Amino acid sequence: MNGLFLIGIFTTETSGVINNSFRSLYFRIKASGEAKLKISDHILTVEVADSPSEQVMGLMNRDSLPADRGMIFVFEEPKQAFFWMKNTSIPLDVAFLDSEGVILEILPLVPFEETRVASKSDKVAYAIETNRDWFASRDLKPGVKVQGLPK
Repeated sequence: MNGLFLIGIFTTETSGVINNSFRSLYFRIKASGEAKLKISDHILTVEVADSPSEQVMGLMNRDSLPADRGMIFVFEEPKQAFFWMKNTSIPLDVAFLDSEGVILEILPLVPFEETRVASKSDKVAYAIETNRDWFASRDLKPGVKVQGLPK
């Protein structure tokens, strides 16, 4: 029996037939995998992607993202980070943060673009994906510190 991530749902596969018996379990785990981040005077609720399988799926295969929602990627070690938009139809921005939660840079991500977008820094400990212009519309720029980061 193999574990697969399909459209963000953990399923099992037996003889080519997908069994969704773990669907409700996945959603209970997902709900506890959220954090509320404070960025200046703004609150952003994020899903936490801290495992390789969650990070690979990211926000793929979704039709929309509510206004004050996003996803935070938690890396084991600071590094140069790379993102792509395979199977992602929502225009997004990605903010790269250091281990102290300071925004290093914010870059746009183009729907369905499979070319990797790289951080300039090799000290990225977190990345936050949000709807396009979420940061700009709130005048949030590199140098701002994010509070409430998951460890």
